[in-house]
Amino acid sequence: MSPLPTGRLARARRTDRLAAACITGGGALILVSVGFLLVFLLVECLPLLGRGHATPENRVGASTAPLVAIEDEYRETVAVLGRDGVLHVVRRDGRSEMRPLEGVVAPVAEATVDASGRLLALRDGQGRVQVWSVRMRPSWRGQERGLELSVAPVLVAPPLEAGPILAVAGTGGSAGVLLATPAGGLFLRSGADGRAIPLGAGSAAVAGALTSSLGEAWLASEGELLLFELGGGEDSTAAQLVARAPLPQGATALAMALGDVTCLAGDATGTVTGWQAVEGPMAGSRILDRSATFPGHGAVRRLVPSQRDKTFLALRPERAELYHLTTRRQLLALPEFPSGVVWASLSPRRDGAAAVTANAQVHRWSLDIPHPEVSFSTLFLPVRYEGFTTAELVWQSTGGTSSFEPKLSLVPLIVGTCKGALYALLFSAPTALGAALYVSQFAPRRLRLVTKPVVELMAALPSVVVGFLAALVFAPWLQRHIVAVLATLLAIPVAVVAAAALWSATPRTVRRRLTAGGELALVGGAAAAAVTLTFALEGSVTRLCFGGDFQAWLANAVGVTYDQRNAVVVGFALGVAVIPVIFTLAEDAFSNVPPSLISAALALGATRWQAARTVAIPAASPGLFAAVMTGLGRAVGETMIVLMATGNTPLLSLSPFNGMRTMSACIAVELPEAPYGGTLYRVLILTALLLFVMTFAINTVAVMVSNRLRRRFGRLAA
Repeated sequence: MSPLPTGRLARARRTDRLAAACITGGGALILVSVGFLLVFLLVECLPLLGRGHATPENRVGASTAPLVAIEDEYRETVAVLGRDGVLHVVRRDGRSEMRPLEGVVAPVAEATVDASGRLLALRDGQGRVQVWSVRMRPSWRGQERGLELSVAPVLVAPPLEAGPILAVAGTGGSAGVLLATPAGGLFLRSGADGRAIPLGAGSAAVAGALTSSLGEAWLASEGELLLFELGGGEDSTAAQLVARAPLPQGATALAMALGDVTCLAGDATGTVTGWQAVEGPMAGSRILDRSATFPGHGAVRRLVPSQRDKTFLALRPERAELYHLTTRRQLLALPEFPSGVVWASLSPRRDGAAAVTANAQVHRWSLDIPHPEVSFSTLFLPVRYEGFTTAELVWQSTGGTSSFEPKLSLVPLIVGTCKGALYALLFSAPTALGAALYVSQFAPRRLRLVTKPVVELMAALPSVVVGFLAALVFAPWLQRHIVAVLATLLAIPVAVVAAAALWSATPRTVRRRLTAGGELALVGGAAAAAVTLTFALEGSVTRLCFGGDFQAWLANAVGVTYDQRNAVVVGFALGVAVIPVIFTLAEDAFSNVPPSLISAALALGATRWQAARTVAIPAASPGLFAAVMTGLGRAVGETMIVLMATGNTPLLSLSPFNGMRTMSACIAVELPEAPYGGTLYRVLILTALLLFVMTFAINTVAVMVSNRLRRRFGRLAA
């Protein structure tokens, strides 16, 4: 044989080197792309770890001895009320203007502001309690924005024999104020003709809080916390004590967190506790339950809840600290906090804080707390949310009101992902592996040439089509015939095993007359007969065993609800998508077993099944394991099928009759509507990172176990 010409050999070598360079470069680009993707996910998730920071701003002076201060939502002005009964509006640049409150007689004895900063309650020099509406409305002159201060009286009460003003609240055109009395408290409502509602606590109240709807009042007396329901109408003069609970320490401050579900109580030891009114043991009764505890140092003088989220500020004698109710953690302490602070507040947008001192200085801080509701515990541990009696794992990212408490536990998504993949493998792995074993070791050559391409073509079926059929066709059909389907899963293996045992007991002379295709027809006939029998007897079995309604029996006897789109539907639908992947890789693994090994086993007297069980399966086990793990990775990352066939409900349940929400489906549904850079956006990016890590771990385990099996059984193929 003559050697190749030198020129052709050189061109072949250049072509090989070019092909090798292209393959190497393509592989390197893939690795670099995956690396950049991982870096992007990490960078987007890192801000979730921070607690935020506060930056001191320039302080300005006020021309009065301050009592309270109100900051506008744009953080351009601070309105300071002094004992002279005048609102001193101090701007950021130091300029100030005065706005007298008509009818207020100086000196003002005391004053307080509600959580929104829109209601100002005071007691003037004549002992009258007044509530004023304070608004800082934006106005425009061309392209320049200005703020106009608008004040109006809402409630003016005659002099009363009552103690300090404890709280003021209201919404719309209604306002109420809570006063302390030796026997408890006194509630005044605007438009109630000056009539007061007494709140009997048995001892003098030291702190109080009102809900914005004026439907409930919380009082703290000596060592006790009380909840009153106030009259629903303006003319009502009654209040009902509905719940009470002992306090570990004497309370010094009360405030309602955003949403008016949790009452925050601060005491002299520096501890802040959260309390909720939950349903009691008797019908219609309520009890007070302590739901959160925030330890600290220094008596709590004032609690300032944010009007943006569940953040609140605790004012102490020498410091002020920000906490978050959901995460149960301290976010930060205001730096360079001055001494002698008489009032502190949060801006309406929670992007700043202000404090006024006794020497008429206004101190301000800018706040940057992007994701206060996220922590390791809220993402992966049970959390007790508002309205819950126990700590739970919940995913609920959006709500109908601004006071909604985001619930961002990733555990239901992780469990839903694993649940969907598990039920898919329970259906697809035995089916695909059994089919691959039969096609490669038992099926006639003509059947093998037809079966493998047909199964591989199943992979070309769009997953959205599979999900559509599963949701609109298979799920309703399964709901009607769930008893027959469950019975079929048991009847088919029993029928196949019984047919095999019967065939083994048949005389050998009869068995030799039946071809391989005849054996398949025999097994298929037994399976078909089992399916036909189970569906024929479904009605009788349902009436006899389940009282005629399986779903009702399931709910009453087992306590499990049946959702039309559940894990069983996902198992079959997702299994259809996974079967081609597992079958193709498993059949290739069986085909790579040297035929000489099978022939040697048959020559030694082994049957076809014995040769497959003792030789083919062990020799192909690395490829079989890799096939199953690849199918698992396919099931974990599937989106459209689980999105359409599961109902997309983030339930933490292992029941096969309940739906779930997977990580990939959650990302597909919520990421397009998540604000860029927001908390939900970054939590979804974290979900994508966890999904990436899960699939990477699955593939790594598959490679490691396959290599170990290959080393163990490789000598069989040598």
